Amino acid sequence: MPRVWLFSRSLLYPLTAVLVLLAALPVLLVGWGFVRSNSEQVSTLEKQYLTRQAVGLGREIELFFVDTVGRLETVAQVVRPRSHLPGGAGEAAAALRQIVESNRRVILLRLLDESGKGPFVQSRALRPEAEEVLEARLEQAFTLNLSGRPVRDELLRLPGAGAVAVVSLPVVQQGGVVVASLQGAVSLDWLSARLADEAASGLVVDVIDRSGEVLFSTNPERLGQSAAGHPLVRQFMHTPVRLTTTYQDPLTPAGPQVLGSLCPVEGVPWAVVAARDLDVAFAAVRAMGQRTAVLALATTTLAVLAGGALARRITSPLRHLAEVTTAVARGEFSRRVPVTSQNELGQLASNFNLMAAEVESYVQSLRRALRENQELMLDSIRALAAAIDAKNPYTRGHSERVSQYAVAIGRHLGLSSEEMQNLEIAAILHDVGKIGIEDKILLKPSALSEQEFAQMRGHVLKGASIVSPIKRLHEILPGIRSHHENWGGGGYPDGLVGEEIPLMARIIAAADVFDAMTTHRPYQPAMVLDSVLARVRELSGTRLDPRVVEAFFKAVRAGELVPLGSVEVAS
Repeated sequence: MPRVWLFSRSLLYPLTAVLVLLAALPVLLVGWGFVRSNSEQVSTLEKQYLTRQAVGLGREIELFFVDTVGRLETVAQVVRPRSHLPGGAGEAAAALRQIVESNRRVILLRLLDESGKGPFVQSRALRPEAEEVLEARLEQAFTLNLSGRPVRDELLRLPGAGAVAVVSLPVVQQGGVVVASLQGAVSLDWLSARLADEAASGLVVDVIDRSGEVLFSTNPERLGQSAAGHPLVRQFMHTPVRLTTTYQDPLTPAGPQVLGSLCPVEGVPWAVVAARDLDVAFAAVRAMGQRTAVLALATTTLAVLAGGALARRITSPLRHLAEVTTAVARGEFSRRVPVTSQNELGQLASNFNLMAAEVESYVQSLRRALRENQELMLDSIRALAAAIDAKNPYTRGHSERVSQYAVAIGRHLGLSSEEMQNLEIAAILHDVGKIGIEDKILLKPSALSEQEFAQMRGHVLKGASIVSPIKRLHEILPGIRSHHENWGGGGYPDGLVGEEIPLMARIIAAADVFDAMTTHRPYQPAMVLDSVLARVRELSGTRLDPRVVEAFFKAVRAGELVPLGSVEVAS
């Protein structure tokens, strides 16, 4: 019996082959051309992106030095030391102070006459070892200035203070005689922070000088290394021009190929090199190829299993199902799929509707349980705070009152609902650490000794330690730990100042002060309201945050903040 060719047995086989060719071949051809075309486009776009990143960062560095060093150069050209005239030294000091205050990156600025004396302004304290290193370099620069030689943009790393740019410029009077030296130190910490932002995007960015040394980098391990073997850096050391190319990174042992771009910094002998791993840079092209292959396979399978009419009939109910499932995925659990047939698709829609109803009921139950758990947690927190306050008849109800005052203040500060909830809980628990303080100290009717007060101050750390194991309460820890910090400094436990103090703690501090002055204490009777409000105004800017105090008075004027201590003092 002669053998029958497979395609002659049934129309199924040749039809299947034709459908596969008609469906898959165009997709594969178009996909291949699309991937190839987009690969070239992605390569061009990636080069443009790296160039823009390098140029942008180089421009930022250039503008920074123009804004700082350029300003100092302008001052050095126009300033004239007149310390021998009445008010001359004071005017010079005021001028220097204005420059430092207008540019927070200027650490110090001084104007020295030929004897090395003159006004000095410093924006922040430096560690002794940092001051020693900086002073030694400034003395060398002073000597160079007296001979008419300026020192510009010199990088100096100070122990514990980061990198600074040292600028020392001679002040020349008419006739070309050097009469003084204008010296400054400018912090470069912003550049390290800026590179940290670039690291988050997957870029490796280096800032190098003309000797090839890496001055700053997104990778701390590269700092101080010589990049002289780097192809872009070699070109920069020879001729400072922009360049983008592919190469092997010499600072990464056995590292992958990278695409990099170099941009010289105008006015400074530095350059910015931005690079990205080629595998990362062209990941989109690979993903595109994979998606194209998946699309071709799906198209082939659909062509084999379905025809035109059957595909349209199947697609319509599936589209409805997809729309409803997308809506349910977004949280619209009340949506249902219309059941239009009794076949498998109709059964699928019916089963999905049953499942969606069960999910909706379950989610509603979870939401009710969540609300109940939140209320239970808040009631438990209030009970714990009340138990702590009850140890001292003079502080009974203190935590609850502070919480109400804090919420009133927070409302006028425009806090979000989540921030308000955290503030309320933090205020209730702000004195939870007193549970670890001996009763003889808590209940002592007279003033505490220095040793007893030191123990009492420890309640903020004890409170933070008690609450820290509870993940749900991690966001309220700043309010418990820092509510005894002072806006003007001198508080405890960390001695924070101003905006360093978390806003939550600043609000609780104001509420705590208000309650202390409006309730009877063993060492102080409750004050009348007018005196309390006057005292709160006096504490603004020293003990309390002025912005919080302003919100406090808004709440008072709105009638939302009234003293509750007089009705809750134990008899």
